[in-house]
Amino acid sequence: MSGKNGDMYDYILESGEAVRNIVKEQERVFADAREYLRDKTIEQIYLLGSGTSYHAAVAAKRAMEGELGVKVFPMYPMEFVDNEKVFHRHTLVIGISQAGRSTSTVEALKHAREQGFAAIAVTASEGKPVCEAADCTVLLAIGEELAGPKTKGYQGSIATIVLLGLNLAVWQGKISEDRKNEIVQRMIRTADQIPDIAAKSWEWYKKNQEELKKSRRILVLGYEACMGAMLEGTLKVLEAVRYGVTGYELEEFMHGIYHAIDSDTYLIYLGCPGRHLERMKRMMAYFEKERGAHNYTITSDVSLDADRNFIYPFCSDEYFASMEYVVPLQVLARKLSLDLGIDCNIPSDPDFHRKMGSYTY
Repeated sequence: MSGKNGDMYDYILESGEAVRNIVKEQERVFADAREYLRDKTIEQIYLLGSGTSYHAAVAAKRAMEGELGVKVFPMYPMEFVDNEKVFHRHTLVIGISQAGRSTSTVEALKHAREQGFAAIAVTASEGKPVCEAADCTVLLAIGEELAGPKTKGYQGSIATIVLLGLNLAVWQGKISEDRKNEIVQRMIRTADQIPDIAAKSWEWYKKNQEELKKSRRILVLGYEACMGAMLEGTLKVLEAVRYGVTGYELEEFMHGIYHAIDSDTYLIYLGCPGRHLERMKRMMAYFEKERGAHNYTITSDVSLDADRNFIYPFCSDEYFASMEYVVPLQVLARKLSLDLGIDCNIPSDPDFHRKMGSYTY
């Protein structure tokens, strides 16, 4: 694959194939988990991770809750260790770390086991510290990803977590195999669009390239099924361009943040179908007319300007919208960083995690 060279854009293009591979390999991938969870009662699930792993957990929550019928809590690992009181004995804790070295996720899995909870690690390689901290390991069957900002890993983590939840629902008799396969096909249909979305996103970026190159403050707004995409897209752009990029849930944005919008602000809206879309469009008109802000929307709404906004026939699946709406932001991150003279594939400090102790070696 072209991603062997470690370029972020190439890994975006590989994401759809990675999701298909996880589905193809699911019997092998989840064999140990099936044995481990065979006789366990699960009343609630914590999905723990930092950065991209946390955002994948947010994106996977809807599908897991919808099909398993139990509460699912995406949470930062240290929040779980330091502040969370868990009152259900039958709790499953899933620690997600693509690199397998996140110190906080290791500590959270150890804490879960000390409390007597079931503990599973989700990671890309065997033998990593998160594996040693858990009772069972589920591998991300996505192949290597050498670029610093993870894109294929985000999609692969969503697919893996959702598939684990769907298989658990089948094992426990909560859904049928046919129901599981129906949802899997919806996920594949969404993931298969990723390469085309990426290619179209590059064309959209080129139309707005000169204006976007002037940006030094970007805000990303999302809601409903696109919350995971908002969080992850914000992180990707921030990692790549290395200046102020912030993400907000739409309603939260209206409670104070709007005061800080001016003609130097670039707003990117994730306009997925839903009850908030028309309100978001009113807000776009307001900020353009009254504050002179730069507005861009990622949407399937063909009523908007097709040059300034990225308009695409998204699947907009209630479970998987965050897998596709994030792609234009991933592409923006890579292409804008190139225009700014930044190689975002290379960390600004390769030894940062070792210096901070945020990775366990």
